[in-house]
Amino acid sequence: MTVPVLTGVPVREGWDFGDFPYGLEPLTIPDAGTEPGGDGPCSRFAGLCTHLEHISRGGAPGPVEPVESSDRLYWFRWITGHQVTFVLWQLVARELALAGRGERDREAALASAALFTRGFSAMLLYTSSTPIGVYHEVIRPSMFLQHRGFSGTWAPDFAPVRDLYRGKGLPDDDSPGVRALRDEVGFYQRVHGGIAAKLVPSGRSLLQDSAGATDVHHPDVLGVVYDNYFMTLRAPTSLPDVVAQLLRRLNAVALDVSVNGVDSVSDAEDPPAELTSPEVRSCEAGFVGLLADIAACAAGSPAD
Repeated sequence: MTVPVLTGVPVREGWDFGDFPYGLEPLTIPDAGTEPGGDGPCSRFAGLCTHLEHISRGGAPGPVEPVESSDRLYWFRWITGHQVTFVLWQLVARELALAGRGERDREAALASAALFTRGFSAMLLYTSSTPIGVYHEVIRPSMFLQHRGFSGTWAPDFAPVRDLYRGKGLPDDDSPGVRALRDEVGFYQRVHGGIAAKLVPSGRSLLQDSAGATDVHHPDVLGVVYDNYFMTLRAPTSLPDVVAQLLRRLNAVALDVSVNGVDSVSDAEDPPAELTSPEVRSCEAGFVGLLADIAACAAGSPAD
């Protein structure tokens, strides 16, 4: 069976993702822990990287229709932001694996991993920008309908980086690259804690709520259930095709944010301190610039 891979890099201004503004696309990536093959840098990405840089500097993004409803906007952010995250996890794992085998300059790999980790934190802020009402009326019920114990712990691509983001997989030296990656892991942990406090103040996940009421008869398919919810397919996919799909999404997210903004605490009456910190507010203010940096790095330009 041929698995569809949408890899065309947007070439026109304005919305060019899905069948309509804030529509969705399936993501096709390799199995978790399987490095995509093929060469990394690709000249066809240069134009889109330049376009993202243009938007990040305040340039006009091109015509983007207003979103028809808040449900549409935040559903797009929930699904697409998670798809971006899956690719970033794969790229982090790839950078560290290449460096570990001596196939990549270690400091350069650590710098890229740190940048992609900052992108992961940004996607957490982006997906969690949903108003609390929309989260509890639309998003959380949709996960419950997929599986009443639905859990982020089922994410296949998180497994190779789980120890890193729990602070256990960091190198034990103190090189600039290690310090940068350690700082980004700490930032992620603070952001994640703030988002949990904002969206689920009870602290009870669907998995915890279902404990004792749900027998998991097929634990081997939970990753498939998770992928299915986020419109993610698994097939051997080259690195250029993985990067092309990432850039398609970064462009769509940049267009969204340039028009609608991103604010993870816009409707929170008592926002968690983690989400009102200067670092989080700076990340949100420079959101599109960060996307441009991630695109350039994924396309083959070294991270700063």
